[in-house]
Amino acid sequence: MLFVLSKIVYWLIMPLSISMILLLSSWCVRNTKTKKRLFLLGIVSLLFFSNPLLSKWMINLWEPTPVLYTEITKHYDWAIVLAGITEPNRPPYDRVQFNKGADRIVHAIQLYKLGKVKKILISGGSGVVGYDGKKESHALAGFAQMCGVDSTAIFIEDQSRNTHENALYSTQQITTNETTILFTSAFHIRRAKGCFQKLGVTADTFPTDYYGGEIHWTPDALFIPKTESIQTWSMLIKEWVGLGSYKLLGYI
Repeated sequence: MLFVLSKIVYWLIMPLSISMILLLSSWCVRNTKTKKRLFLLGIVSLLFFSNPLLSKWMINLWEPTPVLYTEITKHYDWAIVLAGITEPNRPPYDRVQFNKGADRIVHAIQLYKLGKVKKILISGGSGVVGYDGKKESHALAGFAQMCGVDSTAIFIEDQSRNTHENALYSTQQITTNETTILFTSAFHIRRAKGCFQKLGVTADTFPTDYYGGEIHWTPDALFIPKTESIQTWSMLIKEWVGLGSYKLLGYI
């Protein structure tokens, strides 16, 4: 129930949802002054969230500095890869359909190939409400094998539906004296690390899948509304709310 409720709350706080609620409310109210204010707020919020400069500036502030391969001097027992990076409902089903987060597994495989990690633990069942198909971690394990990772070095956790459960079920396969490095998207790394720390696993982090980057001071990059900017804000707001709720629930 809590899992389904969280999905509903996330939908309500998304930028596009906020703008649409304000605009629809402006049509429903009778008071002329209130109607105008709601309509104006709806338009302003839409322009704000679609502005590329504001979204790029904020994501750059939020995402941590990348870790270079040359900075990895330790040899880790585990590389923990959080799933949520494929599209299991997208045909054809004879292959792994990646979304933007494929860096998580790809970079973990690269560090394995460099001899920096011994084993890869892929954590993730499905975060899709009502989905009973193939678990994402199994698909990613097959991909890792195709890339040359020995099957004996691949481990799976396929029950988790969110970040808290990623940590909860993954830590059951790790002993306290083993070293770990955590792979997830840069915007998500704080919450993920906090969940593992709460359960007694102090993991180093390897942020991947960056959304930020250099700001280009050109008119189209500064002022022309972009759907990508709305997506960036949606991702950030969802992460901030998730971080706050996890603190309240004692998950981090």
